[in-house]
Amino acid sequence: MPGEAAASGLRFFLDRGLGARIVPCALRQAGWILETMDERYGKSGSQHIQDTQWIEEAALADEILLCKDLAIAHNALEAQVIYMSGARVFALSSATLTGSDMAQWYMDNEARIVAAAIRADGPYVMCVNPRYGLRRLKLAYPPE
Repeated sequence: MPGEAAASGLRFFLDRGLGARIVPCALRQAGWILETMDERYGKSGSQHIQDTQWIEEAALADEILLCKDLAIAHNALEAQVIYMSGARVFALSSATLTGSDMAQWYMDNEARIVAAAIRADGPYVMCVNPRYGLRRLKLAYPPE
């Protein structure tokens, strides 16, 4: 039975760090509508596209961004693109997880992710963790 992600109609875009097989397959089996970097840009192209470009394109396409780690909130250029494009980003609090664990962390927080994405317009980056759910991170943009 599909969960909240499928029923919401939200579309998700996965960064290259989440891979092209394990995480997307698990989320799709759970009913999430998504596209990976390799699917959109090709295997070769996904390795060379600038992060700022795919962030902006996904945000402007009204997709929810799923990321492997929190670096996206701390990198000044990426944070600026998130801010300027109104991106809604959900990133894992640990970058050392296996593919199946990454998928599980997202699925364990599915209801929270869907509720946040529907309720709040971007820009924001939410930290995803199985113990505390979601936490909003401070973006490295605009500069203080």
